[in-house]
Amino acid sequence: MVILDCRDTQISLWQEGSALHSPGFVMLEGSEYHFGQAAFEQSRLRPRNTNSRFWWQLSTQPLKPALGAARHTADLVHSHLRHIHATAGAPSALVLAVPDSMPKEQLSLLLGVAQASDFKVAGLVSRSVLIASNSPAIAQAGKAIHLETQLNQTIINELLVEDGKLRVVRSTPLPACGLLALQERCVSAIASAFIQQTRFDPRRSASSEQDLYNKLPSILATLRDRGEASVDIDGHRSRITASALAGASEHLIKGLEQSRPTADIPILLDPELHFLPGMEALKGEASTLAVNALWNAFTAQRAHIELTGEDLHLVDQLPPLGGAEQPSGTADVAQTESPSSDRTSTPPGVEPAASQGKATHVLVGTLALPLGDEQVLLTGGFSLRLTSGHWTLHGDGGLINGMPSTPQQPLSLGDTLSLGTAGHGRLIEVQS
Repeated sequence: MVILDCRDTQISLWQEGSALHSPGFVMLEGSEYHFGQAAFEQSRLRPRNTNSRFWWQLSTQPLKPALGAARHTADLVHSHLRHIHATAGAPSALVLAVPDSMPKEQLSLLLGVAQASDFKVAGLVSRSVLIASNSPAIAQAGKAIHLETQLNQTIINELLVEDGKLRVVRSTPLPACGLLALQERCVSAIASAFIQQTRFDPRRSASSEQDLYNKLPSILATLRDRGEASVDIDGHRSRITASALAGASEHLIKGLEQSRPTADIPILLDPELHFLPGMEALKGEASTLAVNALWNAFTAQRAHIELTGEDLHLVDQLPPLGGAEQPSGTADVAQTESPSSDRTSTPPGVEPAASQGKATHVLVGTLALPLGDEQVLLTGGFSLRLTSGHWTLHGDGGLINGMPSTPQQPLSLGDTLSLGTAGHGRLIEVQS
């Protein structure tokens, strides 16, 4: 039972409650492509060799500017799919959960690309319908808005229950409100604070700008919890407040309010929006989807989605279940890609497949450190500590599976650790 979430913010392959996450970024190094978090964390350093639009602009039109051997964005999507599939252990069949913003031409092309890969497509479903079908908000109100965040746009999906079926009745794109634009506004506000307080502009060099982007998820998580954060970039430190970044969400909220039929419609927010400063100004009932909301809904709706020997068609209507979805932050620990010295698809940042084993080492670069003592010292002031039978990450600004770590968050086999400018680590199992 495997489902691939085709939202480019995090292309996620879910199986048995765990996931491999790979953002829709690709970077060309020599003749090799690197995908996902690894490409994102180099995107400011190598902008001419990076593409973050290939999922959004999926087509067979000639790729301009060229990026290696790829003829068009469909080639890049195909390579990304093969990378994710191989990294996740090469499952034989996948269900594809696709955004409702994808035109029919792109949907047909995606199916063709997927069917040319090393797996069978066992179903095709609207991801907004699937996620919302298991939401208590739909069960109570019979309608909802899913605010779906993509890299280059945010989509307002209006959902309605009619005749016992849930469907999307309208999809409205909000241009200039994708995750990249939202991050850009946050980074711009942080850079302004640095200039005012220290006369240092973190955007004056590609390396310091990349460092700021890499630290942004951790900064936003701290702002969400405490209202302010101390940020260190290239030896310069600045105090950042949530109020200074509140303007990052203004355009998004205004667009939503203009498209929203009535204020009483509940809103389902993708997890990334939970950390966006200023979102508390959103009027009405709003809830943040759990990281594993799609997986939970898929396990409940599987019989309506998976096809056995039938022609593939898009499942765009499902019966509402009204399940009690897990609150944000309590989802099962998911996996992110990780670095590997012998793979061509992901250097500094991303790659494991789900496993039922137990971590015995942490791989930092090409060095595997045994998890034997109560503490393992990593690079950059980070360490792993054994707490109540679980290993936990300690250090300022660390990320677990691309998301800000929480205090005493237990680590699992396959988890990826982002260690600021010190690089990455991954929990692995070494078998004798």
